[in-house]
Amino acid sequence: MVGLSLAVLGYPLVPSGASRDLVYDVLACLCLGMATWGLARQQPGRRGGWALLLGGFAAWVVGDLQFDVEQDLWHLATYPAPSDAVYLVGYALVAAGLLRIVRTRGGRANLALLLDAAIVATGTAVVVGVFVIVPISQDSSLDLGGKLVSSFYPVADVLLLGILVRMWASPGGRTSAFRLLTAGLATTLVADGAWNVTVVVTGDAGDGAWLDVIWLVSYLLIACAACSGSVGQMSEPGPAAQVSADPRRRMVALTASLLLPAVTLLVAGWTTGLSGWPVVAVGSLLLSGLVVARMFGLLGVVRAQAVQLSALARSDSLTGAPNRRTWDHELSRACQAARDSGEPLAVALIDLDHFKRYNDTHGHLAGDLVLREATAAWTELLSDGEVLARFGGEEFAVLLPGTDLHEARRLLQAMLLRTPSGQTFSAGVALWSPACDPASAVAAADDALYAAKRAGRNRVHLAAGTSAGPLLPELSIVLQPIVDLATAVPVAVEALSRFVGSDPVTVFREAHEAGLGPDLEAAAITAALAQRPATGLLSVNVGMVALTSPQVREALAGDLTGVMVEITEHHDTVPGADVARVVRGLRRRGAVIAVDDWGQGWSNLDRVLQLRPEVVKLDLSLVQALDSPYQRAMVASLTAWADEVGARICAEGIETDQQWHALQALGVHLGQGYLFGRPERVADPVDAVEV
Repeated sequence: MVGLSLAVLGYPLVPSGASRDLVYDVLACLCLGMATWGLARQQPGRRGGWALLLGGFAAWVVGDLQFDVEQDLWHLATYPAPSDAVYLVGYALVAAGLLRIVRTRGGRANLALLLDAAIVATGTAVVVGVFVIVPISQDSSLDLGGKLVSSFYPVADVLLLGILVRMWASPGGRTSAFRLLTAGLATTLVADGAWNVTVVVTGDAGDGAWLDVIWLVSYLLIACAACSGSVGQMSEPGPAAQVSADPRRRMVALTASLLLPAVTLLVAGWTTGLSGWPVVAVGSLLLSGLVVARMFGLLGVVRAQAVQLSALARSDSLTGAPNRRTWDHELSRACQAARDSGEPLAVALIDLDHFKRYNDTHGHLAGDLVLREATAAWTELLSDGEVLARFGGEEFAVLLPGTDLHEARRLLQAMLLRTPSGQTFSAGVALWSPACDPASAVAAADDALYAAKRAGRNRVHLAAGTSAGPLLPELSIVLQPIVDLATAVPVAVEALSRFVGSDPVTVFREAHEAGLGPDLEAAAITAALAQRPATGLLSVNVGMVALTSPQVREALAGDLTGVMVEITEHHDTVPGADVARVVRGLRRRGAVIAVDDWGQGWSNLDRVLQLRPEVVKLDLSLVQALDSPYQRAMVASLTAWADEVGARICAEGIETDQQWHALQALGVHLGQGYLFGRPERVADPVDAVEV
């Protein structure tokens, strides 16, 4: 490569004549051979563009050889000659190859880059048209074919210039292969331009040795690009975003292109008497249209960025919720609307409980995830016009236009149950009074929030002096062991919900009546799964109606290996297709299915036949009536069925040794009750239920 470079630079020292033409042809062929060898050795990806480019390069070299044959051997004096056709085919192939490379580098079309390239090419075309093509068209020594072919060369150069501008502006790595190829093609354009200017000014290219050197340098640069180790990276797609180190340089180039028609007009008027005015007029109109289109594109970008900046200024960067600034604006606007309409306006403040402890335990990344997931879960419960804003840290504010305290209480309770990752929050709710300023409602909600914290957290408090009915009490989870009746060894634990000062059955019934049943059951399941033991089964309860709800399905998402789902239904309800489909999904993810409270209602047999559980739990009413032969016969028949199908029977409410031994005698496999352990936090079971 070094020797070839020295040979190219020493080319002008060769005496003119056939020997110089021979040296030129040899050097051109060596450059072509080096480019072919380099591409074959590098094997770049996306080779279509490089193959076309190499074909165009080869056509130029063949054209050089044919031109020398025409001049030195055939002494051909006609114009255009066959070599001109070969040259023009080379330009077409090079242009096609560059366009292919541009597409692979830049990905999908970028209108801004296309406009930039078109502006530069159009401005240059005006100069070429006035000073090259117009004189060619007026040359009486050329026939129509000669004029067309002579015009094709500068047109091809303008096309190559536009493609080069597009390639240089496209995203992608500025590798050595990229720079060498761009420099080589730019050098070709310089040589072509110098040749056109020389011919137009003097009518003859003269000796031409210095032009031959420029063309050989361009061939050498293209060959070096093909041999570069970065040739494969050059055609790889660039990043999606347009990259520009200094946009001012691009604006200088566009401005210079815009001024070219005016400069051309001045020069043409000074030297040629404005003979090319139609070209200047058309070029100016086209250039003006392109620049206007480009300006509209820039205005669109600025407008989009302004919208994005406005959204960023009004939103919290972590959660995407409205920030404190937006909250103040929305609060003022909502108060004015409430004053005009006379409708109530509720304001609530939420603070996640023990959030610093959660961050210290799980890390700040996990804490950030909780904030984002909580924002998403709470926002799903809000209607149009209701606003959830991040007030600061782990504190949020809720604006509820047209909502009274009772409705606000229900909504905040639902939000509490939807809080992810087992987290809870304390909340305060207040009504805004038209006689007070907006800040008074926030202050009242803040006082209620701290009252909720002092009362033990995980609750919603109303502002002082207001009442909206009882709230759902605080939820906690206790575990009761399930034992193998043959050995009294714990094999599983059942998670049971408890509420301070309230009966769980009553709380769940009231929650379902208030429309919060699925939320409460999902919250209980989530809290229970957080206490999943290391060994054995964890049993969780869910009603058949709530089983198909989105809240419960989300709570039971993921791997359920080691989890027993007890399906409870105290009404005469037969499982539908939705329940059966959900049960199949639970079982595929590893869950053990159990039917709870068998012995109540009239639908027990239907439930067992349709759900096909691995465990059937006897209601404590059967256990307490084992002295009845009818009850014993029922239990014995159920255990015989279980042995036949490979299921297990579990008895609830075992309180005495006599009940234990009686159930053993009837073949019952598992049991739980005060005899084996009260509901509390117990040690992990030692074994799993075999089902």
